[in-house]
Amino acid sequence: MTASVLIDAVRDLWGPGLVFIALCAWLVRRAIRAARNESILEEQRLRDTLGEPFTSHDGSSPAATSTSPPSTFAATPTQAPVSVPSELFRADVRGASKEHLDVLARLVSERDAAAQGRRTEVLWVRSSPTHVAWAELRPGNREVICVAQIDGGKVVARWQFG
Repeated sequence: MTASVLIDAVRDLWGPGLVFIALCAWLVRRAIRAARNESILEEQRLRDTLGEPFTSHDGSSPAATSTSPPSTFAATPTQAPVSVPSELFRADVRGASKEHLDVLARLVSERDAAAQGRRTEVLWVRSSPTHVAWAELRPGNREVICVAQIDGGKVVARWQFG
């Protein structure tokens, strides 16, 4: 008696069970594909925002490999060259706006004055319309990514990572 009830239950659930398993497999496959696509898009956005990475394959920074400090860089191919403040003369400033460079130079000089002789080396600077991001090389070869929101030439908010 129990064997026939069990066989009838399996027979009744066999069709819907297969449909459920197929639906789950399809949904998991779609979720994995969406996650992969989102990862690719995030990587492209980061590459577009920051330009080239701030470290090369051998681990050195582009600022450290240059033999002579550049005085101007074109922010993008369509923009005019940007004058670089002396506090940022070794930094890669492609993609940085003049306003953001001036604010960052002021921040760096204030920090250097407070640090009493320990200079902050800025490796690179990138700008968006409202934010500036830069990488600093701090004592102990520690690289820190900093971000500041700029409004009217003043720092509204700041974050640092690393």
